[in-house]
Amino acid sequence: MDWGLGNPNKTAALIVMLMIAVWGFAYTRKLGFWIALALFAGLGICLMHTFSRGGMVALGAGLVPLLWTAPRPWPRKRIVAISCAVWAIAGASIYLQAHNRLMQGIVKEDRSITHRIDIWEKTPQMIVDAPGGWGLGQSSKVYKEWYQPFDRNEEYLNLINSHLTWLVEISWGWRFLYLCGWLAVLCLCLPSGNFRWFSISFGIWLAFAVASIFTHVAESPWLWILPVASLLAVLVSRLRSRLWLPWAIWPGIAGVSFAVLLSIYWVGSSTRNLKIRAASNNEVIIGGNNAKVWIAVNASVMGERYGKTLRRYLEDSKGKVALGLVTKTQDLQNQNDGPFVIAGAANPEDLNILKAKTKLILLNPSFYPQEIDFSKSKSVTVYFGEFSQSPSVQAWQDQGVVHMVEGKGDFLANWPELVFSASHHE
Repeated sequence: MDWGLGNPNKTAALIVMLMIAVWGFAYTRKLGFWIALALFAGLGICLMHTFSRGGMVALGAGLVPLLWTAPRPWPRKRIVAISCAVWAIAGASIYLQAHNRLMQGIVKEDRSITHRIDIWEKTPQMIVDAPGGWGLGQSSKVYKEWYQPFDRNEEYLNLINSHLTWLVEISWGWRFLYLCGWLAVLCLCLPSGNFRWFSISFGIWLAFAVASIFTHVAESPWLWILPVASLLAVLVSRLRSRLWLPWAIWPGIAGVSFAVLLSIYWVGSSTRNLKIRAASNNEVIIGGNNAKVWIAVNASVMGERYGKTLRRYLEDSKGKVALGLVTKTQDLQNQNDGPFVIAGAANPEDLNILKAKTKLILLNPSFYPQEIDFSKSKSVTVYFGEFSQSPSVQAWQDQGVVHMVEGKGDFLANWPELVFSASHHE
């Protein structure tokens, strides 16, 4: 069941928030409790259809504030009715065999859980390595290239956690504000005095926060409607009643947020195996602070997993040279040191940049020597795969700067070895 959201975990998050929101009837109508309980049971059966373990955990978290603030003692008939609703949901789980799914990872290993843990273990380092953030929407690509274990090749759209995905992608300042924002919302929704119904908004936000831990559900704008609406209701009530939070709570929020980020920094710094730094202009520096060799990445020559290929080579060779990688040749325009590694084709703007560079390492270039004003004053090393289809092979061979790579074509799987070999001779 996904209700058109495209992901059962997102649907589960929505259902859980609705299961908490329906208890608003208990505060507004005479028979509201019975209306809420009927809706709660129906939605609970729908939740079982999603088979979402994260949704179940989120439901447990979201119900805590409701149970805590519920008026006591509970009438016997209500206890019986609630028990019947719970048994109806449990029966649906057994009928659908959802309980087997919910127990995976407890009685035996579940790869979806172990994969999540593998990713989450790397996020502190990913955060530390990018003070300015890796960029929105880039976390999965960055993980795949620079942090995924060598024996794993799974594809991910994100880090399977809304909070960690965004913390990796944004800068330290925004990370601080992000944590402060969540804490501030939860504090604003804390039940107070005669406003026990605030527990509904608190439960919705708590469930949303917990559901966002297990899957990147918060990327869906539809899931924000109910939490935001409940927060607005709380804010309106606070303004009308002049029920302000104590001023002392705001330094506390800032202090807790800072402590969390400090802990992340400590963990990320202490678990580094390879020094990686995300610099400005989409630059990634590997192995040191100042790059000695700059590489403009080309996936057709270096492969889609060029980062993993480079990491494996550095681990095997214990290479110590710091490398800088960019996704576009234009990003090399402001770099003066070299050599500069260029692979494959180059557009006219790229060629103008290469004309100003005196130290070049070219991998299967499809452009000609004269296009970059080649002369003996330039230090140029060119590698071609033995079976390369580049039209410029002969032109570069005539210049006497070509090294043929046996058994290779347009894709050079051993490109790090070639780059390091050439750079050591510069």
